[in-house]
Amino acid sequence: MNSPTQITSKASSVNPIDVFRDSRGLFTMVAVDQRGSLRHMLSTGRGNAAVTDDDLTAFKAQVIDAVGDAASGVLLDSDFGLAAAQSSRCPVILAADILSSSEVGGPVDIAVLDDAVTAETVEQFRAKALKFLLPWHPARRSEAVDLAHAFMERCRELGLPGVLEGVVRPREGDTVSPQGFADALITAAADLAATQPDLYKTEVVYTGEQDRELAEATARAISEQLYCPWVVLSSGVSGENFPDAAASAVTGGASGFLAGRAVWSEATKASQPGDYLNSHAAKNLQKITDRVWATQA
Repeated sequence: MNSPTQITSKASSVNPIDVFRDSRGLFTMVAVDQRGSLRHMLSTGRGNAAVTDDDLTAFKAQVIDAVGDAASGVLLDSDFGLAAAQSSRCPVILAADILSSSEVGGPVDIAVLDDAVTAETVEQFRAKALKFLLPWHPARRSEAVDLAHAFMERCRELGLPGVLEGVVRPREGDTVSPQGFADALITAAADLAATQPDLYKTEVVYTGEQDRELAEATARAISEQLYCPWVVLSSGVSGENFPDAAASAVTGGASGFLAGRAVWSEATKASQPGDYLNSHAAKNLQKITDRVWATQA
């Protein structure tokens, strides 16, 4: 099972996913594979103005240019991420999912494999791994496992490691409370471990310092379920709190983070997103990285 003491041994292995580790053996990565949600964020930041496909493509390229090689890897989508991928100075993970919501404006809770992601697409993006966001719900556990198996089979066919992102969707009933959410994250990890992902990505139970003990305990329990390294995402956690959230997860056995909004979301509100990103994105990323590195001291 995964544990903090395994970081060094995993970093020295020949696992293809290790190309995404930084100089200290952690995953310190940036996600910019958002599609509909990013369009909505940019539109809101522009007073509900229309956001074109070209706007999305340009924003993603600006993020990747701004973080430079400060990230150990970047996550992009095939719809709007090609320019960013081709200019990236770090390894690329390519999203292989088509995402939607069962409610207009609601969180993503439906995912299907993107058959348009082929060997040719992988070559175009110079991708070193594929990623799939998998909505997991207590009432649909077997369906989630089946879909995860299908994704990992696709990865094997293309000869790439798979990054499986297990998220609890929708959060309702028992999963609304922090403890119920934590229990669901642990059960999801246990279910999806059977599909043998190369890297697992999931949410973190953290809204502030009051959640630190629960976040660390949850991370330890998730680590006990998995046979691969795992990272946390930043969605649902404020940019201010995410460095501590990521540190709590790493303390409990996570191997780093794959963060999006915590690095670049404020730029969607700026009149000149590129200027904001150039001034802040790399600093935001480094703040998170420094915090997780400090857990190894």
